[in-house]
Amino acid sequence: MVTQEEPDPPTRVEEKPSLGESSMSSKEALNTEDMKMPKDSEVTTEADIKPKSVRRAKTWSDVVENLYRFQQAGYRDEVEYKQVKQVEQVDFWPETGFVKKLQRRDNTFYYYNRQRECEDKDVRKVKIYVY
Repeated sequence: MVTQEEPDPPTRVEEKPSLGESSMSSKEALNTEDMKMPKDSEVTTEADIKPKSVRRAKTWSDVVENLYRFQQAGYRDEVEYKQVKQVEQVDFWPETGFVKKLQRRDNTFYYYNRQRECEDKDVRKVKIYVY
């Protein structure tokens, strides 16, 4: 006995657009010419203060001590700290006036002693920014 095999019915294959092709019509596409980008002068605010020059500290002082603490935490100075963390004031020790606590950019805290922490060998590492 001979059996005949019936051919499989044809399957319909739908073509899907490849990654490079767009399924939107040209009318649906966004027109980037209509979008306006803000100019640099419009974006700049008072909070975006940048230093005009920088110099290194030569001798220790209260100002150098506080700058050392800010720079150890990853900031230029108090101005940048307030700008980045958006805080009104920084915690200072009332007895000495040195910075008491700072929050780094990764949200960990640095706690400082009342006494001097910037040793003489580290004074020259401190940068003093002029605005």
